[in-house]
Amino acid sequence: MHRIIINCALLLSSITAAGQALERQIDSLLLRTDYEKAINVIRAQLFRSVSLKNKESMALMGLGKLDEAASILSALTPTDSLEKAITENNTGYLALLRGRSDQAQEYFEKARDQFKKQGKENTAESARCFANLSLLFWSLGKNSQAEENGLQALQIRQNLFNAESEGVAASFNDLGLVYGSSDADKGISYYEKALVIYEKMYGKEHPKIATANTNLGVMYLKLQLYGDAINHFETALSIWKKTYPYGHPNEALTLVNLGQTYFKMKNNAAALTYFEKALTIYQKNYGHKHPDIASVLNERGSILLSQKKYENALADFQNALIANSPAFQEKAFSKNPVVDHFYNGKVLLYTLDLKAQTLEAQYQGKTLKLSDLKLALCTLQACDSLIDLIRKGSHNENDKIALSELANEVYEDGVRMAWLVSELVIQPTPYREMAFYFAEKSKSAVLQASIADTQAKTYAGIPDGVLEEEKNKKSILAFLSEKLAEKPDEQNEKQLQKKIYDSKQDYDRFIGMLEKQYPAYYNLKYNPSSATVSDIRHLLKPEQALVSYFLSPRKKRIYQFVITKTKFTVTNHTLPDDFDRLCKGFVSSLLYSDFNTYRKTEALQNILKPRVPNSVSELVIIPTGRLGSVPFEALPYQKTKNKKFSTTRYFINRWAISYEFSAGLMLQKYNIKSSEQANNIMLCAPVHFIENNNLSDLPATQTEVENIARLAPKNSKIFTYERANESLLKSKDISNYSILHLATHGMVDANDPSQSEIFLNRQGTEDGNLYGRVIYNLNFNANLVVLSACETGLGKYAQGEGVMGLSRALTNAGAKNMVVSFWKVADESTAALMVSFYKHFLQNTNQNLSKALRDAKLELLSKPAYSSPYYWAPFILIGK
Repeated sequence: MHRIIINCALLLSSITAAGQALERQIDSLLLRTDYEKAINVIRAQLFRSVSLKNKESMALMGLGKLDEAASILSALTPTDSLEKAITENNTGYLALLRGRSDQAQEYFEKARDQFKKQGKENTAESARCFANLSLLFWSLGKNSQAEENGLQALQIRQNLFNAESEGVAASFNDLGLVYGSSDADKGISYYEKALVIYEKMYGKEHPKIATANTNLGVMYLKLQLYGDAINHFETALSIWKKTYPYGHPNEALTLVNLGQTYFKMKNNAAALTYFEKALTIYQKNYGHKHPDIASVLNERGSILLSQKKYENALADFQNALIANSPAFQEKAFSKNPVVDHFYNGKVLLYTLDLKAQTLEAQYQGKTLKLSDLKLALCTLQACDSLIDLIRKGSHNENDKIALSELANEVYEDGVRMAWLVSELVIQPTPYREMAFYFAEKSKSAVLQASIADTQAKTYAGIPDGVLEEEKNKKSILAFLSEKLAEKPDEQNEKQLQKKIYDSKQDYDRFIGMLEKQYPAYYNLKYNPSSATVSDIRHLLKPEQALVSYFLSPRKKRIYQFVITKTKFTVTNHTLPDDFDRLCKGFVSSLLYSDFNTYRKTEALQNILKPRVPNSVSELVIIPTGRLGSVPFEALPYQKTKNKKFSTTRYFINRWAISYEFSAGLMLQKYNIKSSEQANNIMLCAPVHFIENNNLSDLPATQTEVENIARLAPKNSKIFTYERANESLLKSKDISNYSILHLATHGMVDANDPSQSEIFLNRQGTEDGNLYGRVIYNLNFNANLVVLSACETGLGKYAQGEGVMGLSRALTNAGAKNMVVSFWKVADESTAALMVSFYKHFLQNTNQNLSKALRDAKLELLSKPAYSSPYYWAPFILIGK
């Protein structure tokens, strides 16, 4: 009996060993992309387990046989949790190949969570799931989320395999896709790492080599090194043709890139030939419904548009809409799909915008039919709805900002076409208001969404305990991000990346729960109304005017929207070719008190001076682009006939001026309930910067805060020297102050706005460096925040969002109004300006912030020693 049991155990052991050897053989074949052989080995087995069937589906997907793979996966009923996760991962990958991003994400996330639940999150299969998520998010243009998942896959593979393994090479390739989207050189470095490993493993005639060459070609195309790009694409194409003689989607992708390269080289005939070949392969493999097909049709249609073949271009764009929409079949150009049903939203956005541009071009170049322009506008309105929908599905701020850059092109088209129609119709006002709508949608949408989220949490009836839990989760994430930014060693960096990834998933799940359990929160968060001309009129006083600017760099136009209590006007001017240089020269002339350069920039006055009634004494400026760093107060009101600053008449002599990020944000802030507390003032001045030898002392700031405190002695608290520390601004007590005054150094990081900082003093574990990413999550309740520090109004310019810096972080933290500066000024003159500003504001109950700052500037300007704009122009008010 014992011998029988032993023999049975030996038999089971040998069967298990044989099964494991078989799986290793198949895995090896899959890694080498020898899919046909892998399928033959699997199908030769008398019994095919769930594991073998999953591997068979992977091989079939590798061959592009998606229907066969789907047949296998749909029939699987795994009982083992690990096999269930693997099946979901494969099903997600199938959905991704079919262009069903929504389904792919759902399956990948289920698989990821199941791997973690089973304690298998550090396995090769889990790494493949993270890699799939990275590819998915990259395809959707969500590069930050793609990077997070790609790094998780790389870490697991580096821990499991050697540094030159196929898995590590695959992760280098995936991260190359992500980094190459914004930095071609960084993308090349990752692709070359992958290529070195692949060549060592497989030689030079392997599909993995073709993939690496295709990706490298894309980077050289971005760098406009067309010869290098073509060489890489041709190398890849040769391998694809040998490996898949009957055509494969990977070959089609290479053909598309060759087409794009020849299009850039202005060889339209060659480009069209490559696009035709790619389209044939895609349609053979996918049928007629797939986002890759829509992308090729977009490319071909763009060439036809450039050739003024409007009907043919429109046909391609209409077919692209059909290919990218599950149920849409309308061939009529007058029809557009419902924008909440698509395979790839980014591709759909391109198609709709291209269709609108073609209709506009057809109007101008052929038909002169107003109906073409009106249909173009309807199409751009569909784009606008789609942008809102895509933004709703993005959880990472960087990804949302990247979307804003793409959306800005749509809104530029919208402003231009709405203005054009307004010039052609009897009743122009609705179209001019539409132009204003498009212009405002291009400004600070991500910031507005963040503030809408904060307001939604406040007014949606969510219990305090739940809100506190959300804050704690957010604080943990902010703390981990701060630690990662401190550049830890490699091991700690990997650990922090893992913790941040897990914390983000936990936070996103928590927010998802809030959206489901508290419908009012969801509705308030995602359905904020856009500011209309009527809304703005309601906010304005008779003496106020809102002046919003919009740049159209492609068409060299600048639009000026002026709204008063009773009137709305729109004008547009030709944008000078040297507009950016003029703006830089203007600011430099102020910074260096160079009057000769100042006079040379008078062209700015011609296009920026607002056309407002004489009764208007206050302007609210909404800048755009380069104008975000221009102090309008210092622009000449009239042509300068003199030769010195002291006798020049400026905008500030005519108007009190304040700034806003957008009309929508202005409306949001108006709807926030004002604090009923008195003007409790926190005055903070480190004066001497302990243990920070790189910062000069600011002795005049002590006098500055003391003099301000004398203006409101009962309501002011002074924090100087070691009491002016980072913990002070992070404490819960900070919400008790309606005015926060920070007289200190500041620094803006133009490359990474989250690294911008306000310098305070060290206390305990706090180093005194208050970073933008930390400010972003603070809880101010301040009517006014004053940064009496250098360059705090500057930042990185992001197209479609504006200046990204400390002022944006403070707005998100709850500052309703801010005074910030564009450049460093001597602390004596700054102190004089600040004390004068508070005197006018605190001692005159009828004085608003805008007028108070104007009076303080005029007071400083009247003193011969400080008459140059260098002293008074850099300080601006963001708010009212």
